[in-house]
Amino acid sequence: MARRMFYAQEWKPGRAFLRGEAAGHLRRVLRAERGQLYELSDGERMWLGRIEGFSNETVEFALVEELPAVRVPAPVHLLAALFKFDHFEWMIEKATELGVERITPVVSLRSEKGLEAGAEKRRARWEKIAREAGQQSRRVRPPEIGSVLSLSDALAVEADVRLLLDEDAGARPVLAGAGLRGGSVAILSGPEGGWDDREREAARAAGWEPVSLGPMILRAETAAVAAAAVVMAARSAR
Repeated sequence: MARRMFYAQEWKPGRAFLRGEAAGHLRRVLRAERGQLYELSDGERMWLGRIEGFSNETVEFALVEELPAVRVPAPVHLLAALFKFDHFEWMIEKATELGVERITPVVSLRSEKGLEAGAEKRRARWEKIAREAGQQSRRVRPPEIGSVLSLSDALAVEADVRLLLDEDAGARPVLAGAGLRGGSVAILSGPEGGWDDREREAARAAGWEPVSLGPMILRAETAAVAAAAVVMAARSAR
């Protein structure tokens, strides 16, 4: 069974410290004891740590050795039009597990009213979801959760490859698109009900490549995660 991994908040020569809720979970739920080994990340490197002691919602580790860290093949930025928060949070969790580097909510014409204001209030919760999913999937660091963007600002985001998920019949399959090339990738996924024609035209005019996931009608969260999975798998196979 694989060892649990945590993002430690404080580092000193030969030592790391886990604090707050994660430390409480380790001590009270997992019933960790001195001498037990866990994996720790500082956001850049992975370490094997041995528990040395506990105090006031803090767990102290001695660093035993550096471990190899899994690196994603290319940075992927998922820009997702806002939809129901419970479904959006599921998408964050799964995109994190797949290795997406950044997740940014986007306001589209068909996003439900009130979601934009609610999204900023949920940002701390979404960061926690990403952090926990990152630990579960043993990522060196969790994805960054970006601030809410308007569609026009989202269309200005730079990447070597920019893919617009589009159910339009003229869109090419994701695997036939430019996503197999090297460099950074931005994926722009739509809201429930799909893109408005004005948004589709604006994206194409801004240089985004329309791509499709096939003939089936997918939920917004399914489409976003599926596209990320296809791109990450294609890059890993290179």
